[in-house]
Amino acid sequence: MDAAAQSTVRVARVMMPEKGQYSIRCAEGFAAKRGVRVVVNLDYGIDIAELRDVGAYDPGRDGPHPPGFTLQRLATPEDIIADAANESRARVLRGVFRDAAKAIVPDIRVPYARLSLGGTRLFVRYVCERQRPDFRQVVADMRKRHGVTVSAWQMGLRDEVRVIGALGPCGRACCCATWQQKYPGGILPETFKGQNPIALNGACGRFKCCLAFEREG
Repeated sequence: MDAAAQSTVRVARVMMPEKGQYSIRCAEGFAAKRGVRVVVNLDYGIDIAELRDVGAYDPGRDGPHPPGFTLQRLATPEDIIADAANESRARVLRGVFRDAAKAIVPDIRVPYARLSLGGTRLFVRYVCERQRPDFRQVVADMRKRHGVTVSAWQMGLRDEVRVIGALGPCGRACCCATWQQKYPGGILPETFKGQNPIALNGACGRFKCCLAFEREG
């Protein structure tokens, strides 16, 4: 596709429920307000996403080639109902995955599971001490018995709190579970030398994110 043709490609940027952002192709003339839910066609089938913005294809932002994934339509009331119904099935499948995975990693926790709108992909987030446990047999069994392809990612303690939510020592909901988009870096233990270590930790047991703001102040 030459530069002239690329300049006519319309691209929608969307946010998936797992907070991943995608650039996807949309029809010429498509327009909608930021925040509406849309149905997208990705490599694993249809799914639901939140619209961020729509514009001309930009290689610097959207990648060196126009996206292959496509925006199908605005989500209909039937799509919203189907997505809500998937939540119940996802809870059941989360338990299936957790129980099977416990035979490999007894201390595993599975705070998050979601089914794609098409019901073919199960997104799982788990927490455990062992790094990169081998769940290939668990995934294969779930594909055979339940007809879903499992995408499982290991989370850290901070990510777990972000997913399930918690109250911080200040008495308010944790920043990571409300407004914070990414974790602040560069919080060094020596910066707070002499202070009570317990007072420095958040609900996740790691340094409180707000310490970065105090340091900047």
